[in-house]
Amino acid sequence: MSIQAQVPPALAALHNFIMDHDPHDIEEYLAGDDTDFDPIPGQRNDFGGLADGAVTQIEKARATVLRDHIAEKMWEDYQTILTARENL
Repeated sequence: MSIQAQVPPALAALHNFIMDHDPHDIEEYLAGDDTDFDPIPGQRNDFGGLADGAVTQIEKARATVLRDHIAEKMWEDYQTILTARENL
């Protein structure tokens, strides 16, 4: 755990070092081709994209239902594990 705690500050220091010494390196790497970061070239992909505006109530409700479904499934799995441990 002590090593894991050092990873974020080390990455921040590395980022700052790169930005100080060659902030335009990414442009040289891409050579003007942004498709290098596209997981499915040629196909519309919103993964990692920013929203065009505020979150709608419909989207918020959909996300809430999904979150609650995931939490319920995790709780059921946890209860199954506890039951299995009691039976050992």
